Amino acid sequence: DNSHLLDWYGIRPAPPPLSFVVSQHWLTQAGDRLYFDTQFVSMTDGLLIGAVPAGDEILVATTAWLLLLTSDGNVAERLGATAGVPPDLTHIGIAADQSIIVRAPNERYVFDPLIAQLRVDSAQQPVRWRYAAAAPQGLLRTINRRYRGAGLSLERIIVDLHTGRLFGTAGVVLINLASIALVVLIFSGIVLWWRRARGDGANGTNR
Repeated sequence: DNSHLLDWYGIRPAPPPLSFVVSQHWLTQAGDRLYFDTQFVSMTDGLLIGAVPAGDEILVATTAWLLLLTSDGNVAERLGATAGVPPDLTHIGIAADQSIIVRAPNERYVFDPLIAQLRVDSAQQPVRWRYAAAAPQGLLRTINRRYRGAGLSLERIIVDLHTGRLFGTAGVVLINLASIALVVLIFSGIVLWWRRARGDGANGTNR
């Protein structure tokens, strides 16, 4: 368990996660990361508002954009303003005719899976909106471990160990002093060797 090392680096646990169930899977936002079950999907600068099946794919909605995932959680396409996605989305759901509806503050839109774009919803049918649900605790614990671990690489630990940053300011000072001492030791060794070699040369000449 590397939780103590993560604490030392100040890498805090994920904020309270937001989860939605879709097609027997869980979509979870932890901080600025999205997860499909426990698999990392994408970074996000918006708030997760839901996910629905879209044919063989899954349509994920955040307040900033839409994301099409394959059935195994890989990103197929990210949809933004060029696909007609308005800012500040609030809800996603399924209408009575099984069409996918996305709501913004002042309008409702239908998602067209054939061209992966939104158009204004003129039918205004009743919609079953998707709402967050409580994900299994085991899944959330795994996501939290991966969320924290993503902020700390082995390379960073090794570099910090060599530079002393792993031990704070005192460690950096100690490593710097040790480096200076090593340079002085090497230089003094070279000087002693040079003097000894010079002395041996002079003695040989005197003979």
